[in-house]
Amino acid sequence: MCPLSSRFPVNNNPAPGRCRDQFPKALFKRDAADFQVVENLGFEPDGAGEHLWIQVRKRNCNTQDVIDALSRQLKVPAKNIGYSGLKDKRAITTQWLSVVYPIAEGNPDSSGLLEALDGVEVLLITRGSKKLRRGAHRENAFTIRLYQIEHSQSDIDDRLDAISNHGFANYFGAQRFGIGGRNVELARQMFSSGRKTSRTKRSLYLSAARAYLFNKVLDARIAAGTTQQVLSGDVCMLNGTNSIFACETPDAEIQRRYEQLDLHITGPLYGRGQSKVEGAVLELESACLASESLLCEGLEQAGLKNERRALRALAGDLQWHWADAGTLELSFSLQRGVYATALLDEIVQLQQEHKK
Repeated sequence: MCPLSSRFPVNNNPAPGRCRDQFPKALFKRDAADFQVVENLGFEPDGAGEHLWIQVRKRNCNTQDVIDALSRQLKVPAKNIGYSGLKDKRAITTQWLSVVYPIAEGNPDSSGLLEALDGVEVLLITRGSKKLRRGAHRENAFTIRLYQIEHSQSDIDDRLDAISNHGFANYFGAQRFGIGGRNVELARQMFSSGRKTSRTKRSLYLSAARAYLFNKVLDARIAAGTTQQVLSGDVCMLNGTNSIFACETPDAEIQRRYEQLDLHITGPLYGRGQSKVEGAVLELESACLASESLLCEGLEQAGLKNERRALRALAGDLQWHWADAGTLELSFSLQRGVYATALLDEIVQLQQEHKK
């Protein structure tokens, strides 16, 4: 049986049901420079306070590597180092970190910061009055290159036009689930055994379980063909915000705003508390998650609160051009928490070279 496409069927886009193996293959991340990300905070550090704010550009280096190096060099606990989002390792990424580091006699000099860490360049050091918190940035800007695409350029151009005009399915990307998706299974083991694990691993497993349940509901909504219209009982989210509201009886105005991308239908980020959806939407989500009681109960017992996430994502300023017959270059921006690979999965099957 062929796996289904994750195409998001809005405004006459192709309906789901197309086989993923009919999508063209594309070589992805041949080099770090083929996947570039710049984190946009949406605000400026205030320039004063007990926190060092450090903007770095990393190549083939992940965020935890930088945190560990800062902890060693400045002799501060890793818990005192803040960041807004984890960034890919096999890439060139620019992001901010903060360190609790008052100006005090006896503190090591912060000059030469991170010079010993290969692939990392410090772009700016300033000060701030607060720690940088997870999810504080506004968006990420991407520049991506795909290779060896053997397919009609016009077909891919049409798909990108549809994404530009109508958005795409807001799936959590594969990187959320660990190698081979194993973090979901490790979450099951953690919940069933009751064994304690490290804070870092626990956070990864909880996030993977939540993301898995969300993706499962999104799959079900696409398969049911219920992503084109706001249904009675849906909960919608205003575009560009986390503000949600219930649609007990959606009218023509709500539907118009949905089609004009002003608001989005949402799916569950599972946790404690009564579900915010009602009616047929509640029935669909409940039926979808009925076989996942171990994950649902585990997330509740872990204390996570029931939240919502948009089923659709938008790509800001999406641009692309063909460098040659099989090489596609794209640039776009995404709100925090949206995966670039979810957009790419709408047009190609991503293939990565395995480095020896």
